[in-house]
Amino acid sequence: MSRFVRQSKYRHVFGKSSKRDQCYDNLRISPNAWDSNIVKTNPLFLSVNWNAGGGGAFVVIPLEKTGKLSKNFPLFSGHSGPVLDTDFANFNDHVIASASEDGKVMIWNIPEFSTEGEEVENLETAAVTLHGHNKKVGGVLFHPTADNVLASSSADLTIKLWDIESGKQRQELTGHGDLIQSFTWNWNGNLIASTCRDKKIRIFDARSNKIVQEGNGHQGIKGSRVAWLGNSDRMVTTGFSRSSDRQINVWNTGDLSKPVKKMDVDTSSGILMPFFDSDVKILYVAGKRWKYKILRICQ
Repeated sequence: MSRFVRQSKYRHVFGKSSKRDQCYDNLRISPNAWDSNIVKTNPLFLSVNWNAGGGGAFVVIPLEKTGKLSKNFPLFSGHSGPVLDTDFANFNDHVIASASEDGKVMIWNIPEFSTEGEEVENLETAAVTLHGHNKKVGGVLFHPTADNVLASSSADLTIKLWDIESGKQRQELTGHGDLIQSFTWNWNGNLIASTCRDKKIRIFDARSNKIVQEGNGHQGIKGSRVAWLGNSDRMVTTGFSRSSDRQINVWNTGDLSKPVKKMDVDTSSGILMPFFDSDVKILYVAGKRWKYKILRICQ
């Protein structure tokens, strides 16, 4: 009897720690407890929410500048409160948005960094400042297919859509019953999915401020995250059960009455962060006190 082993591109996928000379050292990472990723990257830069006294700041580091960061490395320090989230523009690698406890969203142009070693002053004036939220802004996310469109979520229980070129608000999404924990665009940007402290999952029509789907999410009191699974009609959420077990749920976006797949992971306090690679259809999930997991979700 012959043995047959099915070849799979997922069989040998694994994570590997970078060598010390390829790491970033001497970073003063913000201790703020807001539920954001703290770190963002694009093809050129790495941004980190910074632990700055007397206001809010973040740092943008060229990816090739590994090793120990200079104590005088320039900061983006225009906010009067701690920076809670940042996001790079999808169509211009030198544009970044920041959100802060001061209730403002700022758009920055990233300058060319010197290669000669001379010091550069902190950047204190943003290219555009977006006013409209009346409480702290916890998340910012650029539109996946339209240039100059940005979404921001706030403790005022709204998600606002901005035209950053004109600096004007174009839409406001309402209907959350409590603090917005995370949100994500779908692949073409006409829908926004969100998780909320009221334990609900919602899908909004971004153009009309209508809730097109709503369902019960994870029933634990701790944070929950959502990620759209590429151009499919599936999305994934991570969260906690009533007994504080960490969970991963996969949902059909056309019916949020119950998940199509549910996985109880373990018992721990660290929030699981989902990242989906739409090219190879692999979901990466990271979390404190948990080895990385790579999950095949859908074809």
